[in-house]
Amino acid sequence: MKNNNQIELLAPAGSMDSFKAACQNGADAVYMGVSKFNARTMAANFTMEEYIECIEYAHLRHVKVHLTLNTLMYDDEIKEALEIVLALYARGLDAVIIQDIGLAMLIHQLLPNLPLHASTQMSVYSLEQVNYLASIGFQRVVLARELTLSEIEYICQNTDIEIEVFIHGALCVSVSGQCLLSSTIGDRSANRGKCAQPCRMKYSLYNKSGKELIKQSYLLSKKDIFGIEYVQKLKEIGVTSLKIEGRNKNPEYVAGVTKNYRKAIDKVEVEKNTKQELLQLFNRSGESTGYFEGVKYKNSISILSPKNTGIYLGKVIDKKGVYVKLKLEADMHIHDGFEIYDGNTVVSNIVTCIKNDQFININCNQNIGETIWIGDIKKNVAIGSTIYKTSSDTLNKKYRMSYINNVENVKSKVALDIVIQKDKNIIAISYVDGKKITTELDYLPPTAHNKSVSKMDIEAAFSKTQEVPFEFIYHTIEIDDGLFVPVSILNELRRKVLADIADSYKVHIDVTEQESKLDSLLRNSISDCVKIKNTNTVEASYIYEYNSKVNYLTTPDIKRLYIDVADYIKYREEIKQKYSNIELYLFFSNVILNKKKKYIVEHINDIFKDSIAGVLLGSFDFLEIILKLKQQYNFVLVADDSLNVSNVYSATFLIKQGFDVITPAYDISTCDIEIMSKYVNIEIIKDYITVMTSRYCLLGSMLEDRKEGINCKMPCLKDNYYLKDDYGYQYHIITDKMDCVMRLVKQVRNIDLKESAIQNITAIRKGIL
Repeated sequence: MKNNNQIELLAPAGSMDSFKAACQNGADAVYMGVSKFNARTMAANFTMEEYIECIEYAHLRHVKVHLTLNTLMYDDEIKEALEIVLALYARGLDAVIIQDIGLAMLIHQLLPNLPLHASTQMSVYSLEQVNYLASIGFQRVVLARELTLSEIEYICQNTDIEIEVFIHGALCVSVSGQCLLSSTIGDRSANRGKCAQPCRMKYSLYNKSGKELIKQSYLLSKKDIFGIEYVQKLKEIGVTSLKIEGRNKNPEYVAGVTKNYRKAIDKVEVEKNTKQELLQLFNRSGESTGYFEGVKYKNSISILSPKNTGIYLGKVIDKKGVYVKLKLEADMHIHDGFEIYDGNTVVSNIVTCIKNDQFININCNQNIGETIWIGDIKKNVAIGSTIYKTSSDTLNKKYRMSYINNVENVKSKVALDIVIQKDKNIIAISYVDGKKITTELDYLPPTAHNKSVSKMDIEAAFSKTQEVPFEFIYHTIEIDDGLFVPVSILNELRRKVLADIADSYKVHIDVTEQESKLDSLLRNSISDCVKIKNTNTVEASYIYEYNSKVNYLTTPDIKRLYIDVADYIKYREEIKQKYSNIELYLFFSNVILNKKKKYIVEHINDIFKDSIAGVLLGSFDFLEIILKLKQQYNFVLVADDSLNVSNVYSATFLIKQGFDVITPAYDISTCDIEIMSKYVNIEIIKDYITVMTSRYCLLGSMLEDRKEGINCKMPCLKDNYYLKDDYGYQYHIITDKMDCVMRLVKQVRNIDLKESAIQNITAIRKGIL
């Protein structure tokens, strides 16, 4: 196990103010993107000039900067992404966070000393995946947010690679990188940073016969992670970095959350008001521990609202004109934001007026327990409606003051020697971070006529460091007798010393050689791929849940069946007998957790004796085992669409790793698929596709109201269910009975390819429910 005396606090920045808020409130590192190729394209983000400015600002304050290039890339974007990395590496970039494996490998070849961090968008949930990524050059892995403390600990105990964990902020209901909801509904890809957050919409739940079981509710909207109580535990088990979510959040949120987690890291105990502050800064219907203590059920969903709900204030107990009366369950200040929930109606406003119980204007801060009237609410609301304080003007001002007006909260000590001698230029020698920096001012001090320069004069001039991240301590001050130095010169010397110190932190790496290699690197990376000699395209059926009563050979065109490996193990003899005349492919889905994994491992060496024709692999979890079996049994290995292959560089890399066929990511166009088909054999999907994979089971949570520690009544075995959204789209619910992994399956568009591309398609895979 790694022994971490220190653990990194990694804060988000989607704007310049957020960046400064993170640096000034205790972040060890900041993750942020440029205007392209990052998973938060709706944030302000940074121009290249601003980004370089931020790197210099951060390094002066001993803060690292991690570039987010955490989206899938298209072929025509790869070169530009590499140019961005080169330009920022030349100015001191500390690490790059990557989703696209092809881009990652190109960066690693180009800049082997630049740390590669595997984004949570790579859906890493197992030690095997971590070890694979380490073997190909990654230095850090950001784990999937669905892992428990014990699962995180197991990974940390068995790898030397750095492990990063989300500690606070928004939690997707889907495993990151495995959600196609936004893509399939509105062509806004979450894997491209354009998620429209359809999981925050209302859905209705139906059974197979079409009976509506739950009407229009926020069934998929997860509460945010509040991991403040787990900081010390994660530190103990060897986690390298604690990550705060929030590049789309405001700077006050970044400042406040960073500050509170900084305190939690530096102290063993969490302060009493910490949770209240964090809840006020942003939350969805209360705090959640995410998956740290295991899977949570209905209490992990923000049923009230998918937006920030802040802190509960009370209920409407009376109303008069544009005012409502309530008894305060929390403090209320003028200019606070609030929302009133009246059934399906939400009224938002700012407190512009406060009256006391006698309906007299007081407009002053009111404490918990007081009965007051607040206004002005111009919409009608019912008595009994609930009121929440969604923002605190006092709290926002407090944290705004921590980063505005060039404030500097954390300062480094700089040892200083000053030498003022007759007939010589003034010399200042500063010592910082092991560096000796000599500053010479072109000024010969004249003989003093009245007052000679003194040590106190120098200390007074060098104490003016309110707006810089340093303060001076004096090592030696040598002054010849009888010399005069005006205050203006001493101030100029201080400014020049500070400028020289700042320059010493700036990085200028020559990347001319790497730039000249770009075109040849791109050409060479897609060469030498061997295609399968394909004579015809096979029609295949992908069976989501095997059913003994169903005959899957509905037409003579079907030449191949894809069967879940666990289903094959369970129904092995029947399948061998019933489907002996067609190709059998086993699929290993994108997320396979503990019970199912153990079950598969126990049988995996035996089942491949059955002349299995191929394997469809949805993650890198089983890659090492499958490649060893492939050497022995010589089957076809297919990369599933869940591996998110969106360009020829990722496709050819996987072919060189041992895959034979690539299923392109859903998020790419027909044109991109046709380009990919020139280099590798591909397989395409039609009809039904998995659009979400989640460790949260909606059925157990909402139908059975399952509680932690209580066995599930398995409603998934009693009926088939589907969700319907406001657009009328249906999402079939498929559950993994071993580990309660839920998948939403949706019918999607079929791909219409040119004849030249069809020649390189080995199979058209039709999803069968």
